[in-house]
Amino acid sequence: MDVHPFVPADIEAALGRRYSVGPEIAIGGQGAVFKATRASRPDGTAANDVVALKLYLYASQDGRVQREISAMENISHPALARLIEHGYCGVAGRPTRYVAWEFIDGESLGDRLESGPLPEFEVLPIGSDVSAAIAELWSRRFVHGDVKPSNIMLRASGGAVLIDLGAARHLEQDHTLAARQPFGTVGYLSPEQAVGATLSCASDIFSLGVVMLQSLLGQHPTDYDQNALADGIRASGRKLAVSTGLLSTLDTMLSVRPTFRPSPAALSSYFQGLQQKT
Repeated sequence: MDVHPFVPADIEAALGRRYSVGPEIAIGGQGAVFKATRASRPDGTAANDVVALKLYLYASQDGRVQREISAMENISHPALARLIEHGYCGVAGRPTRYVAWEFIDGESLGDRLESGPLPEFEVLPIGSDVSAAIAELWSRRFVHGDVKPSNIMLRASGGAVLIDLGAARHLEQDHTLAARQPFGTVGYLSPEQAVGATLSCASDIFSLGVVMLQSLLGQHPTDYDQNALADGIRASGRKLAVSTGLLSTLDTMLSVRPTFRPSPAALSSYFQGLQQKT
């Protein structure tokens, strides 16, 4: 079991009593996430934000954290979690970096898939929302780099939200877009991402294609075999009770060649159209 040194009372004191820290909602090797309410901003003006407050354990994580902050500082989109506040504090004498994100009331797609496959009418809006998020990021020349079920939140009120931009890379500013060592999660990497090639939004579209096919099947299409993804996979021909339009679109999303994949904006619009027909 993962443990961490963060206690709500210590966090509240470290942040000048501006936050009321509630229950822990996630824990891992990076640190811990708490549900919290922010009563005021750093400048003292009043606020009333319910947030997911993440506290990091190690200074070595600064690069990952900064990538996420850089990607989201000037972006506001309903399919991307809103950045509320970030900074440094001392929690019980421990130098700590923290980031407050919009709290998403709902569950991750990963958790939802534990109950089995999703029908087409549930998968289409997820595809539309996440495609729109990818398009918004690419308009700022960011590649998310880690599109997978656990990084997609399903709002209880409806709608999907793409979270965790810790692997995000910027086309012009970040030379690791052509990294020699691939980043992301094995089983969801595009073929070009797996070999460390230069990326575009097409890489995120491939990963989304894997996620959508997994959602329809109720299991990963290659059992997380990255080599099988590199050889190319198809949705058509599988025993799925879905429209031929969705199957053919998934096939193009999963094309080995990035130039054959649809643009995220066109994809989002197309999925919206399919929703109206189902």
